[in-house]
Amino acid sequence: MKKIVFLLFLLSTYYLTQAQQPQSIQTESRIEEVTVYLDGAEIKNSQAIRLIKGKNTINFKGLSPFLEERSIQITPKGEVEILSISTGTRTITPEEVDLRIKRQTDSIKILQQQIELVTNQIDAYNTEKKLLSENQKLGGKESGTTITELMKAADFYRDRTLKINNSLTTLNIQLKSLSVSLDSVSKQSEHLKTQIDTRRKEINLVVSSATEQRVEFEIRYIVHNASWEATYDLIATDISKPVSLKYNARIYNGTGIDWKDVKLTLSTADPSLEASRPYLSTWILNYNSGANEGLVQNQLFNQQNWSAKEEGSSGDEGITVSELAATFKIDKIHTIPTNKDSYQIHISDHNLNALYEYLTIPKVDMSAFLLAKVTGWKQLNLIDGKANVYFGNTYIGESNINTQLLGDTLDLSLGRDNQVIVKRTKVEDFAANKSIGGKKSEALVYEISIRNNRPTPVQIKIQDQVPISQESDISVETDEISGAELDTPSGRLQWKRQISPGEIVKYKIAFTVKYPKNKTLSLRKSRVVRTPRFK
Repeated sequence: MKKIVFLLFLLSTYYLTQAQQPQSIQTESRIEEVTVYLDGAEIKNSQAIRLIKGKNTINFKGLSPFLEERSIQITPKGEVEILSISTGTRTITPEEVDLRIKRQTDSIKILQQQIELVTNQIDAYNTEKKLLSENQKLGGKESGTTITELMKAADFYRDRTLKINNSLTTLNIQLKSLSVSLDSVSKQSEHLKTQIDTRRKEINLVVSSATEQRVEFEIRYIVHNASWEATYDLIATDISKPVSLKYNARIYNGTGIDWKDVKLTLSTADPSLEASRPYLSTWILNYNSGANEGLVQNQLFNQQNWSAKEEGSSGDEGITVSELAATFKIDKIHTIPTNKDSYQIHISDHNLNALYEYLTIPKVDMSAFLLAKVTGWKQLNLIDGKANVYFGNTYIGESNINTQLLGDTLDLSLGRDNQVIVKRTKVEDFAANKSIGGKKSEALVYEISIRNNRPTPVQIKIQDQVPISQESDISVETDEISGAELDTPSGRLQWKRQISPGEIVKYKIAFTVKYPKNKTLSLRKSRVVRTPRFK
C-alpha cells in the first residue's frame, strides 16, 4: 500500500512539475498596417496565440533588421501580465529571404546536372573514338583479309567516326549553351544576394497567464529605411478651365521585409520625436534668426537612435512641411516589395481655380510664357515635391513646388505660347554716340511689339529694364518708357495690357548713358557662338 501511495505521489509531482514548465512559442506575425513617414515607418502586426496557465515565452521572428528597439509597443487583448520584452538578431539563408534566390539555386543545380550528363556523353564518345583509332590495323597478306572485308571495315570506320564527330559537335554546342546559361544565372544569383540583408530581428516576449486562453497580441514598432515623397501632376486643358492637380506619392521600402496586402497611411509627422517635455528659451527676432519661436527641442532620441541609416545611403534631404502633421489614409490595399525602387500610389485629385496670364521678358527670351495663378492650394496639405506640368494634352516639363516660398497664389509656368508673337528690336536710326568735352554719350532705343494671334483676348505682362549706375561718373537718363511702371532701385520696367485678337501693341524704351571718354563701358548685348577651326 505504501508503495502505491509513493508511486501516486511521484506521478502527481511529475505532472505538477510539467504543468509549471514555461511554454516556448515561435511565430511569424503578418504585417497588417504600415504608416509611412517622411523618414521611417510604423509597422503594425497582430498574432493570436494559445497560452498555457503560467509563464509563456513568445518569440516573434522574421522582423526587419532596421527595427528601432525603443519604439516597440506590445498590447495583449486579454488578462495577461507582461514580464519582459527583449530583442535579438538572427541570420537566415538567402533562400529564406527571397524565393527568387531559391529558384535560381534550383536552376543552377539543374544546369550543373545537365552539364555533367553532356560531359559524360562527350567522354564516352572520345573513348570510343580512341578505341577505333587504336584498332584500325586489319592485317597484311598473311591475315587472309579479302578486299570485300577491307571495304566493309573501311565503311564501318568511316560511318562510325562521322557519327561520333557529329555527336561531339552537337554535344559541345549544348555544353557551351549550358555553360553560358549557368554563368548568367550564377551572376544573377550573386547580384541578388548582395542586394538583400539576411539579418532578421526578433522580439522575445515573456508573459504570465492566469488561465489557459487564446490571446491576440498587437505589436507596433518603428523601422528605418522607409520613406515617401510627394509628386504632382498639374494639368491645364484650356485657359478658361480650372487646373487639375493629381496628388501622388512615391514610397520606398528598404526595410528588408515585403509589405504584402497592407493598409497604408502616409504621414508628415516626425516619428523620431521622444516623450521628453519641451522647454522655452528667449524668443529673439533678427534678420538671421530662424523661425523656432523660442522652442528648444530635445534631439537626444534623434541623434542617438534615429541616425542609423542604411550603408551607402546618400544622406538626408530637408523638405518643408506644415507645422501641423497631415495624414493620408489610402483606400486600396497595396503590396510594396522591399528593394531600391520606388512604388507610386495615388493620393487624391483636386480641381483648383486659376487665373491665366502671359509673361514676356523679350530682352531674355522673345517668347510669351503662359502662367496659371492657382488659388486654394493651402487646404490640400501639400509638401515640397516635383510636379509634372501638362497643358492642352502636351507635357510641358518638370517644375518644383516649394511650399515655404509660396504665398496665397501658386504660380505655374505652362510653357511658351507660339500664338503670341513677341519681338524686340534695336532702333539704330535713333541711337547716337557723341563726345562732349571729357564725356562720352550713348543713346540707345529699343522697340517691343506683341501680336495676339489667338481668337480670344490675352492678359499679358511685359518686362524690360533700364540700366542702374553704381559709379559716380556714370549717369543714366531715361528718355522714354511708353508709360511703363518703373521700379527705380532695380530699373525694372513693366507693362500690363490686355491684347485683343489680332491686335498689335508696341512699346519704346529709350535712355542715354554718359561716362568719361577715357574709360570703356560695355552697353551692347553680345553672344558667344562656337565655330569649328580648320588647319
